[in-house]
Order: sequence, then C-alpha cells, then structure tokens
Amino acid sequence: MTKPVFIISTGRSGSTAISNCINLHPNILSLSEFLLSINMNDSGPDPEANNWPGLSLERWDGKQFWDLLSKKEPLNIEPYIKKGVRLKEFLYKISDTSRFNLKTGVPAILAMTLPHISEKPDELYEELESAVTQFPEDRLDRQYRRLFDWLLQRYNRDVCVERSGVSVYFVDRLIDMFPDAKFIFLYRDVRETAMAFNRFQAFKLGTALKKAKEATGEDPTDPNSDASRLGEFKWLHPDYFNLEQFNQYEMPYDVLGESLSSSLISAAKSIGKLPSEQVLHLRYESLIEMPHDQLRRIIQFIQPASSTREEDEKWVKLSASTIRAKPDTWPDLPAEKRKKLEEASEPALKLLEYI
Repeated sequence: MTKPVFIISTGRSGSTAISNCINLHPNILSLSEFLLSINMNDSGPDPEANNWPGLSLERWDGKQFWDLLSKKEPLNIEPYIKKGVRLKEFLYKISDTSRFNLKTGVPAILAMTLPHISEKPDELYEELESAVTQFPEDRLDRQYRRLFDWLLQRYNRDVCVERSGVSVYFVDRLIDMFPDAKFIFLYRDVRETAMAFNRFQAFKLGTALKKAKEATGEDPTDPNSDASRLGEFKWLHPDYFNLEQFNQYEMPYDVLGESLSSSLISAAKSIGKLPSEQVLHLRYESLIEMPHDQLRRIIQFIQPASSTREEDEKWVKLSASTIRAKPDTWPDLPAEKRKKLEEASEPALKLLEYI
C-alpha cells in the first residue's frame, strides 16, 4: 500500500497555498482538509478537545468507514452567508439542483476534499461509496491506505499528500497509524498566525456560536429561538446578526497565542522522534521569500516516482507564480494586546528560532 505524505500545521500558515500548488503537479494527488473534515467534532471547531473518532487502530468494515467519510448534519448558517460571512474554504457548490445543501447537510468528504480534486465531485462521491463500502473489515490505518490507493489509481497519480489545517493536534495519532509516512512540518510566526485566525471568518463564526451555546444553553443559529435569552450574544441570532459587529469580534490574542504555541511545541517534539529522512521542516516566511527554492525542497522530499526534472521545474515555476507575500500585521496591535500575544507565543517563537 502507498506511503502517504502529511502536511502538519496549525492552519493559517500557508498550508492551503501549498495544497493548491501540489494540486497542480501531474503526478501527485492533493487531499485538502481530508482528515479535518471527516474527524471534526460535530459540536464545532475545538481541535484541543482531542476528539478524533476516525484516527485510531480500531478495526472497521467498509460500511463503518464510509459512514465516517459521508457523515453530514444540517447547518443553519445560510442567514450568516446571506449577510456577508464568507466560507471560502467550503468548496462544494450549493445550488437549486445540487444533490446536497445546507438543509440536508453536506457529506464530510464532499465539503472540501472532493471538489478540490474533481470538477464533478458528486460523481466521484458516488464512485467512492461503491468502492469503500466493499472494503473488508480491517484496521483503520489500512482502510485509509486502501482509500488513498483507490484515489491514486483513479487519477493515475503516484503519491498522495494530505493537508489539514489543525493537524498539529493529531500528529501523534498519524505517526502511530502511519509510521512509514513522510511529514512536512509547516510553521509560521505564531504572532501572525494568531492574527490570521482572528480574520478567519469560518473559525470565528464557529467559535462564537459554540461559546454562545455553552454560555446560554441556546442555539444561536435557530431562527425560532428567543433572542433575548442569548444575552451578550444576541447579535449572533439570525434576526440580529450584523457583519460589522462580527468582524469586530475578537478571540483573545493571548489565548490564541498560548494554544498555537503549545500545539507547535508538542508537534515539534513528536515529529522530532522520526528519522530525518521522513521529515521536512518548512518555514512559511522562507516559502514567501524564496518560493522557487522551497518548492524544489518540497518536490524533492515528496519524490513522485514517475516525475522528471523537466516536469518538476515546470511545476515549480507555475506554483511559485501563485505564492503571494502578505505583510505582518501583529506589530500594528495596540501595545497591551501585542505584549500579551508576544508573551503567550514566546515558547514556540524561541523553539522555532523567530526570536
């Protein structure tokens, strides 16, 4: 079975850009947000909860495995989208004729992963269902490899590269399940990563909705709920939602900095135990400053079997043209917030040699 490659990051660190680059290579299959989408906690974005039901060495049959890949639940977020919230990471195109929508729920693997690699994701979804449900009972790590191999044969590729935004939180499980895999450890200045999370509308909305439900016991997305019972979170009710107020909502920078810092340190320790030939350390800032050099490092590390130097160089040139520099914004924070963020981020900043 195939030896996969995993990109490990906190998210908001350039991993989407790398997935998009990898998707341009003729011999590599890019699986974007695959493990995150199928293992996301149903109650919302809480990667620190360590609730990853499909990341173990349990034995599942094909039907159980497909249930994980295809799980869905209705989402009451249409009012927020209509009022300007952008969920650009959600790639499945919902229309009047689409097979799935927000009311039916969109299957996990169809929300982001399949539209990333196919212009006809619904058809690919049906093909996968026919194949996966026939998998024999086996350990989950082998079921994933069967799935990867099926996709590689379907698209005539040599190696698959999986990328999920918050994979630092489950890298230990990936190493247990795939001890022979390769890992690209992607990291960015924690201070700027925290800033990016506070601009990340999908994460912000999920976090705010979850916080409101925990504090009040009310579901803010329910249009029939009593908005007055939401207290300070009344603005999240569909009837009162205001995009400007949402954009001003901030997750505490010190909390973000501490969480991101500790997760990076933990991931670095886990990855540090692997043989050096299985690990590529990739600094986001280096990718921005020297895209051609860093993309060459990436492709040489992945090493698709049938690639030629000419193919790789063509890919490097094309991919480098898609990399965009973004100026740091954390120095513009008010002094007190900046101080708290820097203090919370310091352990990872030192470990990763940013300071």
